Amino acid sequence: MDFLDAGKFTESLAIMEVLVDKDPSGSDTQESYGLVLLACAARADKAGDAAQATTRRLRALEAYKSACKTASDPGLLYLSTAQLAHMVELTGEAKHYYTLAHESNPNDARASFFISQIYLLDKNWSDAKFWIEQSLVRDMHEPYSLLTSALIEAELGNYEEANELAKRGCSIRPTDSNLRFIQARVLRISGEAEHALAILSALPEPLRSSPIAFEEITNCERDLAARSQ
Repeated sequence: MDFLDAGKFTESLAIMEVLVDKDPSGSDTQESYGLVLLACAARADKAGDAAQATTRRLRALEAYKSACKTASDPGLLYLSTAQLAHMVELTGEAKHYYTLAHESNPNDARASFFISQIYLLDKNWSDAKFWIEQSLVRDMHEPYSLLTSALIEAELGNYEEANELAKRGCSIRPTDSNLRFIQARVLRISGEAEHALAILSALPEPLRSSPIAFEEITNCERDLAARSQ
């Protein structure tokens, strides 16, 4: 990896390809190959070559999957593989490896959190609820897990529980504006658009002027207008 540390990406990749040819079943070799490919992907991103970056990441994913098959203790490797699959939008594979990571690391709350995010984006509230609860069993004080749970409960119509979870999460990290933004969304969904709008208006820049905040403010104003009619 010395060549990689020196910024010699082509040389690093060539060396790793030789090593993989000699030891295709070696977990450490495949994982190192994946790391080099990811570094090359990052370099391609900087050069503006999105297609090559994606190709490198997909090859890195295959290397990580190969490493998982022969690793003696692949717990953290499962998580890295899942995150890489998630990055390249292969959500089926991401969920598979996140599940393996969850089962392999009984004290790690991250894999179940990430699975819940996938289901949340798909608006699959029941599965999202199941997995965020699994995450909170392992770390009941993680603020982003609490706010995720709050958002899911709000979408399910459990408004009182949703707002209580949101308050708990924000109290753990009261200066985190991203948490406050999620709390505002929970409040709006719960029918408290005026309170949500007050929180959104107090957000710091650049978050307050971001497209996602603008959309949320617009939704609050729409709800308030509909209520006044």
